[in-house]
Amino acid sequence: RPSTGQYRASATGLRYDIFGSERYALSLDNRKWRDLAMWAPYEFVEIVFNGETYGGGGIFGQFSTAAADNDWIDYLFVHEFGHHFADLADEYYTSPTSYAPVTGEKVEPWQPNVTALHDPKHVKWAARVTPGTALPTPWPKAEFEAMERDIQARRKELRAQKRPESEMTALFHEESRKEGELFDRSPVRTAVGAFEGANYDAQGFYRPQLRCLMFDRDSDFCQVCQD
Repeated sequence: RPSTGQYRASATGLRYDIFGSERYALSLDNRKWRDLAMWAPYEFVEIVFNGETYGGGGIFGQFSTAAADNDWIDYLFVHEFGHHFADLADEYYTSPTSYAPVTGEKVEPWQPNVTALHDPKHVKWAARVTPGTALPTPWPKAEFEAMERDIQARRKELRAQKRPESEMTALFHEESRKEGELFDRSPVRTAVGAFEGANYDAQGFYRPQLRCLMFDRDSDFCQVCQD
């Protein structure tokens, strides 16, 4: 973890701080991990690494990673494998990322679980849309974003002060509780529609359902990601 002054050669060439993101963990040495993986027949590779710090990553068709010693290992493993196995896009947009928001016209993403919604009548998951659901679909977006501004500011401060990982874990549990309280009140909490805010962008990209494992840490896959 270069951001905390830790330098160690790992067996798979894995490291944190990829693209300047403190939680993004990938291998930068293709030969290292493939030399290990070749000892068994494989189609998909997940690198589970000894790390307490929340983190992981997933590259479609290459590999995914997850920190084993973190409260969120179950979520991390499945979420990152979703990128690797099924080319699922991230549906969250309030956490800091390594990617700049798209400027100008939004091009329709190739991933199956996000859309620019240029043609609502023919949204890519049209067969799954709940009858009578408006597209775009209204949801408590402003309330969610106000809550997230506070959470993300506190998250940034914890990392800046190099606080123990237990404090970050407690913050994530608080975030999950507040999300649940907010979303459980929504009349569209189980509907399939087009919810603005996805693909690292608050505007112009849409996800199929209010909650999904590609959006937050306390959900199952939405119906579209399950497909």
